[in-house]
Amino acid sequence: MTEAPERGPRRRGVVFGLLSCALGLALPACGGAPPPAARPSPPLPPLDTADLTRLLPQAGLRWLVLARPREIAAVPWLIPWIALVAPEENLARHARATGIDLRQVREAAIASYAGRAGDVTFHVARHSGEPRTIERLFRRRLTGRERRAVDRPDLVRLSGDIGKAPHTLVLLGRDVVGVQDGGSPGRGPARIASLYALGRLRRSPTALSGGPLAALAARFGPAPLRAFAPGPFEGELARGARGLLAAATAVGAAARPSAREGIALAIAVAGDFSTSGEAASEELLAAWDELAHGSFGHLLGLDAPVEPPLATHAPDAVAIAVELDPRALARGLAAATGERLQDMLR
Repeated sequence: MTEAPERGPRRRGVVFGLLSCALGLALPACGGAPPPAARPSPPLPPLDTADLTRLLPQAGLRWLVLARPREIAAVPWLIPWIALVAPEENLARHARATGIDLRQVREAAIASYAGRAGDVTFHVARHSGEPRTIERLFRRRLTGRERRAVDRPDLVRLSGDIGKAPHTLVLLGRDVVGVQDGGSPGRGPARIASLYALGRLRRSPTALSGGPLAALAARFGPAPLRAFAPGPFEGELARGARGLLAAATAVGAAARPSAREGIALAIAVAGDFSTSGEAASEELLAAWDELAHGSFGHLLGLDAPVEPPLATHAPDAVAIAVELDPRALARGLAAATGERLQDMLR
């Protein structure tokens, strides 16, 4: 009995289907092997943001202020005097406008750099805000030339004009933010900070990595408020401190709350004082007295300290230490800077 003509093709189709299923080439109903799972991407190395000063270049630095606002605001007897200088409503308004509550900032730095078209200021803070909110609020303030760059998911730079001046925001991880006023978005301190965080500028010195600024930082220790300015000082600045700044390599100051609820202030001038330390310290003390008894010093209460200034000297620096009345200091600062601080906190 002869085979039906259609049985041959049907058998070949069955054989082909079985082979296809075996090789994972048939329809999903055949139970073919799933494609190999994609290998997960290796985790990104953490950004190097543990030390804010290591995000700031040393080249071109004009001055640097370091602060730990939350630590300062946690001193109970300082609270009313802080409120006199920076009222709560101003701080709350600033938080709503920027997404950063200055009262919760653990540490902050403000650095000024000499730029080709003028000075550039860079603010860096370790915050407790939400990065996306900070970026959204910054973008809302831009008036033109907006540009966004994503170096990696946790490192974003946003630049543009606010009014007529260029500004740059850099978000470094979840808790560090930098804002650059002026300068080039692609070559300024905001961009350099991102390269430091990525570990790409290991040979480039940072703000306090060496030299006289590092020595002054070690001298002051972990004070909650410190300020530094590197030399050389020229022109009018060189005549400051009764001429001491002409030969100075750096100058710095540090303030901390004292056990007697005063403000312990230390000022140091770095340089080679190996043969002139005593005379230089006397000149520094005389320069302080001139400042304290001038109109500005009287406004800040420098002429009525809790303890009179004490001058000291070492081969590499001369210094004075004085304890100030926080009431007089706060009232003077509020009178001298109140309007400017209100503008900054808007």
